[in-house]
Amino acid sequence: MPENPHSANATRPHRSNARVLVGVLVAPDATAIAVPETFARWQRLTPLATWLPIALRETSYAGILSGVAAALDRVDIPPRQLILLGEGSIARRMLELTLRGELPCAGVVAVDVASEALPFSVVPTVTAIRLVIHHNDEAPQGSLIGALRAADLDARIINLDLTAGRATQAAAASATETFVLELVATIGRRTTDGAGNP
Repeated sequence: MPENPHSANATRPHRSNARVLVGVLVAPDATAIAVPETFARWQRLTPLATWLPIALRETSYAGILSGVAAALDRVDIPPRQLILLGEGSIARRMLELTLRGELPCAGVVAVDVASEALPFSVVPTVTAIRLVIHHNDEAPQGSLIGALRAADLDARIINLDLTAGRATQAAAASATETFVLELVATIGRRTTDGAGNP
């Protein structure tokens, strides 16, 4: 007897058995991180992951925290299985919340992030940090990159000149894809191997 399509669709958004949730932070005034074809490709390449746009009502720190909390409640997945993906000023705020210890998640991929110095000290975190960052020839020790290196975090950074046109945009999309695939695989293995860990 064929399965009822309505019951199958009803359970799909609440995949508590999914190993990883990739939450894409979206604001009404933000440019898209990638064209729809790119997202479709990333979804095909990450069968362990559920992808969820997190539409933010506001892009403040509080707006990001409430949007992420609501998304986790909707899909019933713990923060240790969450990867957050953001771009521009939203990504910078998402990163700052993570580095202040206020936004628990397994990993963040922040694209097109300005490299100015952080206005606070970095709190130790197990969150994997992946950045595609604005090119900065000077990058002093007080900059974002210097602070991340000094904090000895699980951080990887690709420094691109994101104003250099289409070739650099393609490189940024490729770097983002690499980071997302790596984190989905790593966190998927971690949650499979140590399902009981917090």
